[in-house]
Amino acid sequence: FHQSVHDRIFIENSEIQKFDCDLHTIVRVELRRQRGCQLSARIVEVLPSIDSPETELQILAERHGFPTQFSARCINSSQNPNPLPTKHRQDLRQHNFVTIDGEDAKDFDDAICVEKQKDGSFYLFVSIADVSAFVHERSAIEEGAYERGTSIYFPGFAIPMLPESLSNDACSLVPNQERLCLTNLIKISKDGEIIQSQIFPSRIQSKARLTYNRVFESIFKSNPKQEDPTTLRMLEAGFELFDILVKRRKSLGSIELELPETKIEVDKWGAVKSIKPLHRNKAHMLIEQFMILSNEMVSEAIEAKGYPSIYRVHESPDPEKLQRFMMIMKALGIDKSKELRAPIRASQVQNLKRVFDNHPQADLLNMALLRSFKQANYSASNVGHFGLASPSYCHFTSPIRRYPDLTIHRILRNSLFLTEKRPPFRFEQLEKIAMESSEREQRANLAERDMEDFKKSRFMEGKEGNEYDAVIVNVKEFGFFVQLLDPCVEGLVPMRTLPNDYWQIDEHEFELQGRKSHRGFRLGDRIKVQLMEVNRYKAQLSFRYVSHL
Repeated sequence: FHQSVHDRIFIENSEIQKFDCDLHTIVRVELRRQRGCQLSARIVEVLPSIDSPETELQILAERHGFPTQFSARCINSSQNPNPLPTKHRQDLRQHNFVTIDGEDAKDFDDAICVEKQKDGSFYLFVSIADVSAFVHERSAIEEGAYERGTSIYFPGFAIPMLPESLSNDACSLVPNQERLCLTNLIKISKDGEIIQSQIFPSRIQSKARLTYNRVFESIFKSNPKQEDPTTLRMLEAGFELFDILVKRRKSLGSIELELPETKIEVDKWGAVKSIKPLHRNKAHMLIEQFMILSNEMVSEAIEAKGYPSIYRVHESPDPEKLQRFMMIMKALGIDKSKELRAPIRASQVQNLKRVFDNHPQADLLNMALLRSFKQANYSASNVGHFGLASPSYCHFTSPIRRYPDLTIHRILRNSLFLTEKRPPFRFEQLEKIAMESSEREQRANLAERDMEDFKKSRFMEGKEGNEYDAVIVNVKEFGFFVQLLDPCVEGLVPMRTLPNDYWQIDEHEFELQGRKSHRGFRLGDRIKVQLMEVNRYKAQLSFRYVSHL
C-alpha cells in the first residue's frame, strides 16, 4: 500500500524474494508501469522497521519533501562563522538580559530585559540574535536556510533551519557569553501607551537561561530563592508590564485563543513515554506579548521608511465559516447568533469568545473558532493581521528558525544600519520569498502533525480492548471522532460499530441520530469507548462506543 497514491501497488514475487520482505516490511519503490488498472513497482531499498525513528523521519521527509541533511559546503561554511562588520553596535552587556524558553529548547534567539523608570514608565529591551551577520547573502548557508524555510520540531529532536554550529552556538543567546543582536528598545507609559521605539545593532550577554516553569514558580509560587535578586526584580517589572500590555491589546480587539496542545515525551530511542496536555502559564504569555509588540514595532518602522517588506498577514474570516461556528455554539447551548454583524471586526469575535471562556467545552469551541479563521501567511502586501487586530505586523523575533524573520533582519541591516545603504529588496523578490516561505511553513506543520500521529498510534499499540473516557469532537456521516481525556489522542468511532439502528446526521445540531431508538451522538458528548484497532501505517485509531458518561 502506498499512502501518496492511496492505492495498492503490485510487486513481483521475485522482487520480494530478492529483498527478503515479509508482510510488514517497509520499502522504497519506483513506480514502473500499469498492469491493467493496477500500479506496479520495483523495490529500490528496504527501510528499517516502522518502529525506528529514522524510518519515521525518512517517510515524512519523502512524503512532504523537506531535506534532512545539510550540504558539505553548508556545514564547512558554518564551522568558523565570520560575522559581517556592523558600525555603531551598542554595548548592552551591563543590562540584565535573560532568555525564557521551554525545558528542552536548544536554540535561544530572543532575550528580554525590562527596566521600570521612576515615573512609572518601562523600558522593554527585546534583543534578537543577529543571524543576518552570520548568514551571508548568496552563501551555502543562505541557500540551505531558504530551502528549508523553517525549523521542523518533532518529539525529542528537530530538523533545524541552520546548522547547529550556528543555531545552537554562535547565534544562540546562551548565558554568560557575548552575543551579537538586533535590539528593539520600546518605551511604554504606565498606561500602556507606546512612547518611543528604536531598533539598533547591539552586543549583549544573557545573565541566565530560564524556563517558563521556573519563572512562573519564582513569581507566582513564592519560590524566589532560585533567582538572584536583580533578576527577580527584573522579572517582577516584566510581569507588571505584561499586565499593562494585555489590557492594551484587549482594548485593541486582539483575539486570545487558548488552544489545547499536547506534549509527547519520548525516551532516547524515540519511544513514547507519555502523552499529556501541555499547559501554558503566564511566563509563556509574557514572552508572547513582548514578541508580538516587538514584531509590530519593527513592521511599523520599516513601513514608515517606505521600504518593501514581508508581512505576517491574517485576513478577516469568511462569514459563512463564522456562521457555522455560531451553529456549533448553539448546538452546545450558547445562542449568540445576533452578536456578529458585517463587517466583522476582531473585537466582535473577542467578545464572542468571552461568552464561552468558562464553558465545559471551551477547548472544543476554541478549536472550532480557529478552524473558522483563514490561515495566517506571509505576503509582500500588507492587509493587516485580523487575529491580533494589528494594522502592520511582521515576524522579526525568530531568525534562527524562520526564514522570513531572517529576511526582515536583512531589510533592517540593508536599509537602516549600514553607513552605505544598500538598495532595498524589490517587491517581486519579497513576494516570491513570502509565497515560498508560506508553503514551507505549511509543509513543516503537516510533517509535525504526521509525526505526532505516528507517535500516538505507536503509543496505543498493544492497548486494544482497553476502555477510555472521551469527548466527541467532530460528527460525520460515516461516524464521529473522539478525543480521549487521557492519553491525549484522537480516533474514529465508525458508524458500523454503533448499535443497530438507522443512523442519520443532523448537520444543524452536529449529531448522529438513530431513527428507531431516538438515541443521539452529539458534538461535546462525553462517552466511554473501547480501542478496537491501531493502524500504524496510516497512523489511525479506531474505537467502539461503549456507553455515555
